[in-house]
Amino acid sequence: MAPGFARSTSLPSSPTHKKASYHVRSVSLPCRSHPLISILEEQIQAVRSWVANPEGSSAWIEAGLAHIELLQIALEDFLQLPQTQDTLPQATSVDQLLDDLLQLVDAYGSFVSTILTLKECHSNVQSALRRQDEVRIASFLKSQRNAEKEIGQLASGLRSISKCRQLALCSDTKEIEITGIIREAICTTAFASMAIFAGVQTSSAAASSKKSFGVTRSFKKLAISYSLKKCSTGEEENINTIKRFEELDECIRCSECLSERVFRSLINSRVSLLNITTP
Repeated sequence: MAPGFARSTSLPSSPTHKKASYHVRSVSLPCRSHPLISILEEQIQAVRSWVANPEGSSAWIEAGLAHIELLQIALEDFLQLPQTQDTLPQATSVDQLLDDLLQLVDAYGSFVSTILTLKECHSNVQSALRRQDEVRIASFLKSQRNAEKEIGQLASGLRSISKCRQLALCSDTKEIEITGIIREAICTTAFASMAIFAGVQTSSAAASSKKSFGVTRSFKKLAISYSLKKCSTGEEENINTIKRFEELDECIRCSECLSERVFRSLINSRVSLLNITTP
């Protein structure tokens, strides 16, 4: 049996909203009254609602990662249900579900690594700005943009599983329902992850744009003035640059912390599904 990671977040014992408003599909399973099904459907809807109201801010990205983590925890708990474990070993689409979860795990593993690279690049850029070292700024800026491209590629790589495509055909109603809701959880996670990656990429691109680096020779002075709230009206664009840097700092901070947790929760979900199908 494959090992998983210990979870740091626990699910509520019951849904916090009316069940009718959160049901994504009609589940005609013998266990339809089980609270874990309602919780999973609630988390799917919560993630979809988050995606439907994009902001692009660090707070929005942080909330999205938290929603995805809760969704994966709910999925893992759903996989522990006896009805689920009795049905999935014979399901014809399990291999496809395992492959999709593996793709998500790989994407978040790369995202965690790229966030660390982006963090280092952005820190180096700001240090070079304070020292007014334009050669080093250009070098670190190039590395930062490469990291941005890698994040964009990760988002594109999830497009194929972000759509709830048809699973392998089967005739068992219970199998259709169980694999269907797992499929919904996976494609919703992929779709939301694309939004997360795009949000981080956009935040970084705003801070690394050519327009932002018109402040090179006065960055240190402006940073001090901004912190003291003593900025002249003529420095408005430069102050917006400082704000973009601060926003990226916060975006990296929350992404670094929560993406690691999402990564581990995805591993747990895949391990749980793999254990069901492994004798």
